[in-house]
Amino acid sequence: MRYLEKFTPIYFILFTFVLCLGCSSDDTNGDSDDDDIAEEKIALISFDMLTKDHTFSVIKSDVFSVDSLVVCLFPTPVDYASISPLVNFEGTSISYRINNESFIEYSESVNNNIDFSYPNVVDFKISNSDDTESKVYRIIVDTEQPILFANSEITIPDSPVSSNYNGLNIDTWRNVGNYPIRLTYRTTEYVDVETPETGLNNIFSTTLTTASDIINPNEEGQVNVFTTNATIPGSYASTALFNLNFNENLGYIVYDDTTNTYVKDIGYAKATLKLKGTMI
Repeated sequence: MRYLEKFTPIYFILFTFVLCLGCSSDDTNGDSDDDDIAEEKIALISFDMLTKDHTFSVIKSDVFSVDSLVVCLFPTPVDYASISPLVNFEGTSISYRINNESFIEYSESVNNNIDFSYPNVVDFKISNSDDTESKVYRIIVDTEQPILFANSEITIPDSPVSSNYNGLNIDTWRNVGNYPIRLTYRTTEYVDVETPETGLNNIFSTTLTTASDIINPNEEGQVNVFTTNATIPGSYASTALFNLNFNENLGYIVYDDTTNTYVKDIGYAKATLKLKGTMI
């Protein structure tokens, strides 16, 4: 009995040491397992087409089942109907679909030509190794300047100071982009205002119209120019600016309308139209 009393503390210390050692070993193994199950990255890094002479940006999407918009804008119009993209991505596999059909594997080696022209809607999907995680990217391909004026500068006929000029259909413009444009185009932004005397206001306003409120790619519309009463005779000028945004839900270009959740600034250049006239 005394023997047990004498050596019990020693056994207790040894037992505690072995127990702690075992716990430490288990914790280490657990950390190793966590490291082995590291989350795979899924991302689209770049999207190159044709001469690669285009901008590239990724914008968060608000469309159901789409994670992001991939926007590629060319400085001039291109043939959008047959493009074989070079895609750099993080993930295990990549596939694509047109107009919400089933996704099919995408391979650059087989020279997959894709028709990006309107009204086609093209999505790419990047997935991880076991297809439990994926991201869907909607591809927007267009020119930076979809509005092409027949004349970038319009001079109205000489008009009396006391009258208003109404230049309906004074000139034309064309949609040279890849998407329809919704026409709500009475712009309110004017720069480079010139008047006979300092302190006078811009007298010009302009609208873009067509037979309907939507103008499709390659269709032509009309330019209308108006003036308000000028206060004194002389030369007047200003430049009208048209801000272009993209409605991702409906797939067309709009003017402003930035209160709509689906309307995004995707990088279009402002369309500019110089207006000039002499009041007599």
